Amino acid sequence: MDAQAWKELNEALRDARDAKRAAGAARQLHEKATAEDIPRLMEMLKDRDFFIREAAAWPLAELAGLGALPQLLVALQRTFDDGHDGDGFQTALIELVELDKPAARQVLNELLKAGDKGIRENAMWLLEFCETAPGA
Repeated sequence: MDAQAWKELNEALRDARDAKRAAGAARQLHEKATAEDIPRLMEMLKDRDFFIREAAAWPLAELAGLGALPQLLVALQRTFDDGHDGDGFQTALIELVELDKPAARQVLNELLKAGDKGIRENAMWLLEFCETAPGA
């Protein structure tokens, strides 16, 4: 996306007075973000606003894949620390790891060695979704 499109999306995402506009902007971000937008999405994960972080999580998970898991888990923990359930954020992460369970398991096992307790706990939680169902 070009700079003007990002500016407009950012303004709409932050429009606390108009929930429909903000939700529409999150949907548009998910639909229109491309690989060249990954650096901007990574910056959005650091935002103080949980809605901005969650809006960035979906396209980032799809575009950057498992390589973004450390940053996604840090942002998810911030969402929890801020008192939000992060259900949409969690769904994006579940879908990400279910795309390639063996690779996700490998990345998550490495993250279990992280110094950050939140990353370790969230990696352990996500590992549950890497298990193969009985009979599968």
